[in-house]
Amino acid sequence: MKNKQLLCTFTNSKEYNDTIQEIKNFYSVINGKIFLLCNVNNPKELYATYNVEINDNQLKFRNTISVHRKKETNTLYTLNAMNKLIAEENNGVFDKTFQLDWNLYRNSIILTSEVSVKIVSVKIFDIIS
Repeated sequence: MKNKQLLCTFTNSKEYNDTIQEIKNFYSVINGKIFLLCNVNNPKELYATYNVEINDNQLKFRNTISVHRKKETNTLYTLNAMNKLIAEENNGVFDKTFQLDWNLYRNSIILTSEVSVKIVSVKIFDIIS
């Protein structure tokens, strides 16, 4: 069974052209569009985001995670990171009904780190068709 997934591949300013080509060879990218985002505070850190139809048992491309997107605020996040963030904002208590203020995370990627969550401010570096 195929599922549509939004993926994020970590790359950098030196390797991104090769990484993009490898992604295109590895997956059938929906609409052929790959959005390349850069870390505002460290422009050499790049994140390639793209939609694919993926089989349940398909391997993932290296340095790639599945992410979700809050369109209104252009926020990308993993479920684990969102759950950790909810607990952090709610005095250490995870509560499914707790509402995050997504505006605080506008134009960012929310990831898990070893101790907490990592919030990376991003901007568009390039859109590849």
